[in-house]
Amino acid sequence: MGKSQAGFGSRVGAVLLGACLGLTATALVTAPALAAEKKEEKKPELSPKVREKLKPAGEALNKGDAEQGVALSKQALEVAVTDYDKVQVLLYLRNGYGRLKDLPNYVATEEQLLALESFPQEERGKAYQTLAQWSTQQKDYAKSIEYTQKWQQYGGGPEADTLLWQLYLMQHDCTHGIVALEKAVAGREATEPELRQQNACYYELKDNTKRQAIMEELVRRFMKHDYVYDLLQIYEEQKIDSHAKLNIWRFEFWKQFQSRESEFVEFAEEALDAGSPTEALTVLNRGIELKAVTLIAASDRPSRLLAQAKQQAAEDKRQIAALDKEAQAGKSGEADVKAGLVYLGLGDNQKAIDSIARGLTPERVGKVKRPDDANMMLGIANAKLGNKDAAIAAFKAAQADPRMAKAATLWINAL
Repeated sequence: MGKSQAGFGSRVGAVLLGACLGLTATALVTAPALAAEKKEEKKPELSPKVREKLKPAGEALNKGDAEQGVALSKQALEVAVTDYDKVQVLLYLRNGYGRLKDLPNYVATEEQLLALESFPQEERGKAYQTLAQWSTQQKDYAKSIEYTQKWQQYGGGPEADTLLWQLYLMQHDCTHGIVALEKAVAGREATEPELRQQNACYYELKDNTKRQAIMEELVRRFMKHDYVYDLLQIYEEQKIDSHAKLNIWRFEFWKQFQSRESEFVEFAEEALDAGSPTEALTVLNRGIELKAVTLIAASDRPSRLLAQAKQQAAEDKRQIAALDKEAQAGKSGEADVKAGLVYLGLGDNQKAIDSIARGLTPERVGKVKRPDDANMMLGIANAKLGNKDAAIAAFKAAQADPRMAKAATLWINAL
């Protein structure tokens, strides 16, 4: 959990101290030991000796003399007989320790109170919260987990749920941690850190189905380079269609996500294989400009790809006019799509749209080998020109093909 864990103990300390002072502020007021008795309702009474000792303790605490209040409360505890006696005296002691910021003794008093039947049910949740946070601060995670689970039973709510999964993951226990985390986010939208923790645990537990769903949600809601890259790795493990993979690379390039040499080089290779050398050349040149791609020798992989892309891109540029003219004269939508691919690589998006749209007309689309891929390129060209509605319509058409669904969904979510 890194830096978030490093600050966790200090936050717990601050919250714990606040909880102590908050509880002590009410303990003296609500303690019924010195309250007027109501004749109409018979309540437990303090033993005479305890009452005698506790009265000056309360007066000292009310005057702000916490040390004297604690000392007198201890004397009262020595003569306490009944369970009720002990609870009332310990409430005063807890008050005093809280005022003194004596957290170890405050926590010890909470433990004593929880062991007594007369300790009010409505106060147990707060007491378990204090013990859970204190144990966490002391790195006694076994105790903290036990107290947090008790806190949950007494209405701890989301705060207790969150602490529990954090405690498990502090110990790298994904088996129990993921169960607690799933419970914590049930019925609501998980935060980005919670999704990242889920992803980490599903990876460790080799639950690829749930991990994919979490990564897709991260990409959909928090569109970041690392999320898209990791999601692509998951898809690659599933042997994603090569055309779909290329369109995910195109998405990363469009969002300017790529930063590693391997990303630029692999994208360029995919583009060359798909017959889009100008696109490959553009990708490699950006990598070189960003100093992510280095050219060491003519025989190295990036240098060989660059030479190949330059040669083929020059040929495409010379032939595009004739290729487009031939495509328009014929009736094969595949020829139109190929011309559109060249235009897309050259950055002439409007001509790419005209050519591909022509190829997808009813009288020509029958000859198109991959209408889903053609629609993806049509959507990308429209997206680059800011034609959002036209882009989404094309991506939705591509999404209907299971082979292209993942890539199309990525583009749709971004728009």
